[in-house]
Amino acid sequence: MSNRLPEKEFKKIFARVPRLCVDLVIQTKDGVILSKRDIEPWKGYWQLAGGSVYFGESIQVAAKRIAKEELGINIVVKKTLGYAEFLEEVQMVGRHSVSIVLLCTILSKKVTGSWQGSRIGFFKDLPKPVIPAHKKILKQIAL
Repeated sequence: MSNRLPEKEFKKIFARVPRLCVDLVIQTKDGVILSKRDIEPWKGYWQLAGGSVYFGESIQVAAKRIAKEELGINIVVKKTLGYAEFLEEVQMVGRHSVSIVLLCTILSKKVTGSWQGSRIGFFKDLPKPVIPAHKKILKQIAL
C-alpha cells in the first residue's frame, strides 16, 4: 500500500511545513554506498539513499522501501545515528526536509541505481561533490 501524495498536493503541503525523511548510511566491506544524483536539486552530487516517510509508515518500513526503490537492495537497520536538516533546499526549491539518519547493513549482493541516481559507488573516503548535509553526516561517522 502506498500513501504517496499526488505531486501537486505534495508540493503544496511541503512548501509550508518540513517533511520527515530517512537517510541511509549503508555500510559494506567495500565502503558506504552512495549514488550520484541524476536529478535536481543537487544534480551531479553524491548522496546517501533517502526519502520521505509516508503517512502511516514506520521508520523501519520506510528505510527498507527506500533501499529497495533507490538501490534494489534489502537492508537491516542497525541503529539511529541522529538527524540531518536540509535548510539549503528552502532557498533552492522551497522545501525543508528533516531526516532521521540510520546506520544499515546490506543483505543483497547486487546493487542497482534508480531514476534518481543511476551511478552507484562504494566509498571508504569522501568523493566530491557530496550533498552538504550528507557530507556532514559522513564526516561525523569518520568515513
